Amino acid sequence: MDTIIYVRWSRPEQGRGSSMKRQIEDCRRHAAMKGWNVIAELVDEGISAFTGKNARTGALARFVNDVEDGLHPNGVILLTEKLDRLSRLEPTHVVSWMTRVTDAGVVVCTVDGDRRYERGNLQVYEIIEIVVKAQVGWEESQKKSDRLAAAWRIKRDKVMDGQSIVMTRRAPAWLRVAGSPPAFQVIEDRAAIVRRIFEETAEGFGKHTIAKRLNQEGVGTFGRAAGWHSSYIQKILTSTTVLGEMQTGRKARGAPRELVGDPIQNYYPAVVDADLYARAHHSMAGRSRRVGGKGRRLVNIFSGLGRCDACQSIMTFRGKGLKLRATGEWVNEDYLVCDSYQRGRGCTNKHHYNYSLWESGILDAVLQKAIGDEHFASKRDVRALEVELAETVRRLDEAKRKGAIALDAYFEKPRPERKLALEKLETEADECEAAIISLRKRILDARGVVTPEEHQRRIHDLHAQMEDDNEDLRFAARSKVMEALHELTQVISFGPGAAAARLRTKGGDEVSMEPDPDSGPRDFTYSFTWGA
Repeated sequence: MDTIIYVRWSRPEQGRGSSMKRQIEDCRRHAAMKGWNVIAELVDEGISAFTGKNARTGALARFVNDVEDGLHPNGVILLTEKLDRLSRLEPTHVVSWMTRVTDAGVVVCTVDGDRRYERGNLQVYEIIEIVVKAQVGWEESQKKSDRLAAAWRIKRDKVMDGQSIVMTRRAPAWLRVAGSPPAFQVIEDRAAIVRRIFEETAEGFGKHTIAKRLNQEGVGTFGRAAGWHSSYIQKILTSTTVLGEMQTGRKARGAPRELVGDPIQNYYPAVVDADLYARAHHSMAGRSRRVGGKGRRLVNIFSGLGRCDACQSIMTFRGKGLKLRATGEWVNEDYLVCDSYQRGRGCTNKHHYNYSLWESGILDAVLQKAIGDEHFASKRDVRALEVELAETVRRLDEAKRKGAIALDAYFEKPRPERKLALEKLETEADECEAAIISLRKRILDARGVVTPEEHQRRIHDLHAQMEDDNEDLRFAARSKVMEALHELTQVISFGPGAAAARLRTKGGDEVSMEPDPDSGPRDFTYSFTWGA
């Protein structure tokens, strides 16, 4: 008779040992001894029978569905090592499942005890045997689950009490566990790659670009992957383990992982400081505004800021590529055009604003005001203050988050201990805010005030880098200017004239500009209105 062998083990690491091979070999020998024709071998790797997941979503579930769909009209034998390989649910569920599959024409056989269960031939003692074996299997799994949960709870409590222990040898890919007692050690070459990923992100490069650069340079991955993927870059960038944090949790078999308690600080060795982490995430938050690419493609630094003065629609960036002028000069023709006009939605502002021309004019007017000292590389002697500031900002955000939860809990049940917890968090938030003000002042004092001439030189150098032949340098410079411009600017209105624009800052200042007809094509006249 046609026979299908079923093999299951709940922990994937068992598959690297003898469990899988033993089960398959025992089942093959049993089938050969019986003269059965093995037509398939089903494997459920790392899928729990204690939760019944294998019978819902695994290979076993697909087999039962195939039988009920009529794939084996002449019947089929399902051969497994032991009955508990099929299920470790409570006995009532096991009996119900056995009834379902045998009614569908499946003969369930086990190597253990040479048992055979089939429709119409189940004796009373066989039903009792199924119930007893199911009960034993379920109780065994329940005890293991309880013991494992208790062991993890003890570990979590020790860590939460400040004890330096390694809860598990599983660690981030840039760390290893070694020594006795075991401790985390940094794998320096991998940690350097992690820092590079954060530094390049802070400079404005996206995860796809970073992955590509690592692959082009032949930088080895942390595992068996053939190359770097943007998804893994994203995973690294969003993980707080790089800061040394560990979030404890618990996970019942077959259930999603549930977070437990607050993140534990300094559990892992930190490989990225809080300031670099904050700058990278600040850059990531602004990447949706950016349009970057290879070669001549530029970053539209006005993305999200430009508006049509006639209809308030966004100004869309249009690149028409290289064009040959009558003078024989090849130029890149990039334009900003009203989105509503372009899509035929009734706007009368049909003017195409030359992007290069207006970028130069607008930056000449506001670049000095947009680019503050904080946008340049900091001095070495203020790095510690910057890291402390970033860590304090993170503490403030966390205190506010916990405070909101504590406030909801207090309103739900106004107990004294909840009020005390809320007051403690409010005090912590106030202390963080005061520390942030102090740290920012100390950073400014430590940096020192550069002379107007030195600041102008830095602005000039950055402006020049925006047109540099080196693509990486150009992209980084344009990203830095774009970030500063978005921090300063509320809106840039184009029109109503064919050659006029008005920029309004978030502080209420305004600058109006238009090309100067009495000068060169890239010269502008400006008028300024300062806010309060």
